[in-house]
Formats: sequence, C-alpha cells, structure tokens
Amino acid sequence: MGYELIEVSDPADWVAYHAIRRQELFEAKGRHGIYDPNYPGERLPGMYPYLFKLDGLPLGTTRLDIRDDGTAIVRMVAITSPEQRKGHGRVLARMVEERARSFGAATLFVNAAPTALGFYEATGCHRHVWDAAELIGIASNCIQMRKPVDHHTATGLQG
Repeated sequence: MGYELIEVSDPADWVAYHAIRRQELFEAKGRHGIYDPNYPGERLPGMYPYLFKLDGLPLGTTRLDIRDDGTAIVRMVAITSPEQRKGHGRVLARMVEERARSFGAATLFVNAAPTALGFYEATGCHRHVWDAAELIGIASNCIQMRKPVDHHTATGLQG
C-alpha cells in the first residue's frame, strides 16, 4: 500500500485528521481547549485538507490552500509524535509539492513554527515574508517561508 495523501472527505478520515492536528499542533504545545474541528475556513473553496497515511494508517495531516496567483499555502502540517524524525515529513512534503503543481502552483508558502524551521530549510524553503498579516494568533511566532515548486525550478527534496 505505501504512502497516500488523501483529500479528507470520509467521516472516519475527518476524525483522524482532527485528532492528529489537535494532539500535535495544539495539545502537545500546551494549547488545550482551543482547537476547533468545525472551523469554517477548513472547507472553503480552494482549501484542501489532506490526511497522510502509511499502509492505510493515519500518520499526518496538512491543508493546501490554492490561490489564484499561482501560489499555494501549506498549513497545519503534523506528523504523529511516535512517527516524527523518521523521514515521513519529507515524503509528505514531496507529495504536497506534487499536489500543488497539479493545481498549477509555482510557489509554496508556509508559516513555519520555530521548531520546524530546520525541517523546512532542509527541504528547500527560504525565509521570505509573504504576508505579515498572517502572523497572528497561533501563527504569531512563526517564520514565513517560500519554496519554488514549478517544473522549471523545482529540483525535488533531497533526503
């Protein structure tokens, strides 16, 4: 079976998607009681929630927001804590890049948590303020980054 990046639509996948995000992006960081699985922005046009699976088992999440200007934003990336630092994040990053390219995106943007900065730099992202207004709420301590992913400049991730 291997790795899969599934657009979340099945109710069981929604449960897994929210459980991983709640645990890894909120509770593990001491943010208890604020995760909202019914956040309306999760299902707006151009926003694609994904569940990352290995051999059918949920392993991680992300959301890809496709913009009309040829860019995409990678949001809420999480890998379950027992599976972190095993290379799964790099696989997820490659799959998300492929998906972004399939939508016609040439550049990916991300609000990187300080603890993930090394990961994003190792996968080819560079610091770049792309929308300072994004740096509010849970993203207030993030570092904005970008990565070209079009077919002419993308070289793929090393590792």
